[in-house]
Amino acid sequence: MTQPPAGNQAVLLTEVTNRIAVITLNRPARRNALNDVLITALDSAVKAMAGDPEVKVVILTGTAAEGSSGGFCSGGDIKDGGRGGPGNGVGVPRDALSGDLARHDQHAAMLLHLMPKPTIAMVGGPAIGAGCSLAAACDLRFASPDAVFSAGFSPNGLSGDYGGSFWWTRIGGTALARRLYLLNEKLTAAAALELGMVHAVVPAAELRGHTLDVAGRLARTPAALLALVKDNLNAAEDEAARRRYLFAREAANQAESVHLLQERMRRASGSG
Repeated sequence: MTQPPAGNQAVLLTEVTNRIAVITLNRPARRNALNDVLITALDSAVKAMAGDPEVKVVILTGTAAEGSSGGFCSGGDIKDGGRGGPGNGVGVPRDALSGDLARHDQHAAMLLHLMPKPTIAMVGGPAIGAGCSLAAACDLRFASPDAVFSAGFSPNGLSGDYGGSFWWTRIGGTALARRLYLLNEKLTAAAALELGMVHAVVPAAELRGHTLDVAGRLARTPAALLALVKDNLNAAEDEAARRRYLFAREAANQAESVHLLQERMRRASGSG
């Protein structure tokens, strides 16, 4: 049954069937770009699914734009939510390097990665900017031929956030991460598969069925065992303190890039 968070029915939908949760970003006219309302809804939904004992697997996807066969997330909505997009105070905490860095474990992107349940990105369209980072945060990624992957931060005057810089480094190595963030190529699903960014590319009409089939197989594994497997995998990547620091440092640099961008815009306008 569809259970969108109260007050955010138009921007995000959640459905739980057979212990599989599907979180759907639902701003198709903006290719599911993240504004403050959607960021808040996503944060709430990920926390709810992570804490729901009836959920064993979580799938993240996006509604298809008109004329498209699938969707995901085109990043921060620079037209509705500020030039900083998800790098604002709602998407990434301000003063990210200050205080208890463990608080970042509850950020939607970090929690997709850390929760003791397998998470799957079902990418049927653009995964750009923060959307590319959200895909990287998940344990598994399945794409249709229409999927496109791109960091796309620096063309918008931003340095990157949502953990993508270090998750893509973990997934494909520093060469892949530097290619994504410095060259800002738009990589097709086929290229992403060749680079190891996704686990399979299947026809658009079969993407949901394929993803649900994989999720169903995972859901037949005892939840306590899945949690132990996830704990092993997360520990193998980084110690918790290091992971939190990397996430916080990326967020702090994103905030600084927003400040620099605003300064350039101010000078260009001749104000101040």
